Amino acid sequence: MPPSLRAVTLFVALTLILTACASPAAEADAPAPIATLAPTHVPQPTAAPTSAPQPTAAPTAVPALAKGVLIAGVDVGGLAPEEARKKIEGALQPLLLPIELQAGAASTTLKPEEIGLELPLDAMLAEAQAAQPGARVDLQVTYDQARLRAALSGMVTGSGAPGAISVISDTQAISRSFALASGAAQVDVDAAVKLLDERLRSVGGARRITLPLTTAGGAAARPTPAQLEEQIELMAKEWNGVAGIYVYDVASGDELASLHKNTVFSAASTIKVAILLNAYAHVNSFTARQQQALEAMIVDSDNLAANAMLAAAVGGSGTEDALRGAEQMSALLKDVGLPHTYLYAPFEALDYLGQKKIKIKLGPAREGDPPYTESGRALRTTPAEMGQIYRMIDQCSKGQGILLEKYGDHLNSKRCQEMLDRLAQNGDQARMRSGLPDKVRVEHKSGWIDDMQADAGIVRSPGGDFIVAIYLFQKDRTGAPLPDTLFLPAISSFARLVYSYYNPVLVRK
Repeated sequence: MPPSLRAVTLFVALTLILTACASPAAEADAPAPIATLAPTHVPQPTAAPTSAPQPTAAPTAVPALAKGVLIAGVDVGGLAPEEARKKIEGALQPLLLPIELQAGAASTTLKPEEIGLELPLDAMLAEAQAAQPGARVDLQVTYDQARLRAALSGMVTGSGAPGAISVISDTQAISRSFALASGAAQVDVDAAVKLLDERLRSVGGARRITLPLTTAGGAAARPTPAQLEEQIELMAKEWNGVAGIYVYDVASGDELASLHKNTVFSAASTIKVAILLNAYAHVNSFTARQQQALEAMIVDSDNLAANAMLAAAVGGSGTEDALRGAEQMSALLKDVGLPHTYLYAPFEALDYLGQKKIKIKLGPAREGDPPYTESGRALRTTPAEMGQIYRMIDQCSKGQGILLEKYGDHLNSKRCQEMLDRLAQNGDQARMRSGLPDKVRVEHKSGWIDDMQADAGIVRSPGGDFIVAIYLFQKDRTGAPLPDTLFLPAISSFARLVYSYYNPVLVRK
């Protein structure tokens, strides 16, 4: 072995020997590690979920009702279902009030829960949610008719209940009233159920009803419509002129009696109910000044206020816009089937129109049924057509009828009830109103000119609601204006006669 290789080999061997000898000593001198207490339980790692949790789905928004949808005449278009429900619940709340029943000498209170009366709001709302824009959902009312019949049958009248029918007349004046002599009687259940069914569906109806009675022999303790018409004709014979009368029963929807109902008369200020209707049908909301004009037109029969509302209906002001409004109103009336009721010139405007050489439309020289009156050709109506205006407004207030079908963009049950409320504030107490009890609600508008006076409206009587239109014409040969003292007692007496049909005067045998 070469000397150099031997030297390298010895060096490596010596290094290994020294390293081996030094290792134990190094370990002995090294500080012992500090002991760490092991936990008694080592938590196991949570197992990973087999699948990731799905996020909670956001609730689906319930779509709003279509625009223009009405439920029982209440506009709920564009509202969320819950908002719509609250609105109709509030509007229909009066239907859940008790009704006071009067039958002869007996009286009682009918509570909704006694007959299981309910308003299926959810069903009406569901129908509205599925409806197209502008749809009308009818009012729904449910109750147990058997329980209603039982409640009515249980009302026993005393000896003061009415029996035989008679007529009280005054030989000194045009005056006739129905009377019922006292005797045994009972509730006419079939007629009472029909009457109550209508009232249970009428939001604005009075909550007091005088029930129809039958005598012990089964005869109705109320005059017949034929008897009413007979007495109207007898009274009219005592009037030295033309009398036009129209009577309509609100509960049944039937005409009860009439005389010359299609004869054309000057409408005078009774046309202001049509001006009121036209304003509501074309103006969505009224300014403070327009509200004042509406009040003056109905309460005080102010002609200039009527002109202002004619102009407002076409979005203007002044006489020429009032002329446009009169034409618009007349077109509305024709559209709902009233061809003989119109106003072709504003009140007190003929001189202005003549100076401006503005031509106005005129009706035919003669129209309607005989006998004929000197009605003029620019402002006319008939008793039947005027009565129909009130019928339409009343139906609208209950969420029904042609006005909502044709003019539902601006009309609804609430606004139609507002019209009736305005008419109930009429300040004329001398004509129809003077023949009726003070506490009876009358929604009416009267009118008068030199040779004609009239009054028409809805009477909310204990024995039933009715519409009556009374028009009286008489021409003085001298052409002089006829006095109120001639017309007022006659109008009052016709109103009293019709009222006594529903509420006969009780007399003892």
